[in-house]
Amino acid sequence: MTRVGVFIDGQNVTIGARHAFGDGNMHPLLLARSLAGSDTLVEVRYATGVPSPDHDPERAESEARRHRLMTRTDVVVLERELRYREQWEIRDRDLPRPRGRVGEVRQARVKAYDRGQEKGIDVWLALDALVMCTRADLDRVVIASADSDLDMVPDYLKMIPGNEETNVVSAKVVSDGRPFKPNDAYDDTVAIDRAIYEYAKDEFDYSAELDDRAVEEFLSRIGSESDGIRD
Repeated sequence: MTRVGVFIDGQNVTIGARHAFGDGNMHPLLLARSLAGSDTLVEVRYATGVPSPDHDPERAESEARRHRLMTRTDVVVLERELRYREQWEIRDRDLPRPRGRVGEVRQARVKAYDRGQEKGIDVWLALDALVMCTRADLDRVVIASADSDLDMVPDYLKMIPGNEETNVVSAKVVSDGRPFKPNDAYDDTVAIDRAIYEYAKDEFDYSAELDDRAVEEFLSRIGSESDGIRD
């Protein structure tokens, strides 16, 4: 029996799926099941930045509803509040690309806004994967992210005594028709393609409170209460 832990870089995967398939939200448990395949899925961890209630209360509450549903499926949600920085955004979309125009001066409309940015999520996810592997009950680790900063995970994980043979896999979103390139830093690379996206797609509307009956029907349909995922 091969025991699998899936570690998901939430924003990275969501943005990748949005660009690839037109929408981004996927249920982490369903995504993890697809990535685990026929192996035994025992751990799902989802790391992401969350909006500040002071800066963006509506989005903060929407994300909180989504994460509460994740925890109902035994997904461990690792949250870190976004950091905000005031900056200018260029509003003129017809500006040419800057390449070959160094020193050129142009007028443009700009708008000041408070931008929320993730900080340290990739480091947190990497450390979480390393710590979880010290429990010695994972034979295969899947890192779902296209962030190259996480490429260090395989080497460091295999340095942990007892984990020298742990199989470390990269999972990344691949758009329709785009070539699939393996990541040589990992033992294997798997694609999060449209088929996986359609299977795992999250169609709940989190802008309002979720309907209790719809939630219970969803949990019953996916069988999350009896699937053996540790919480």
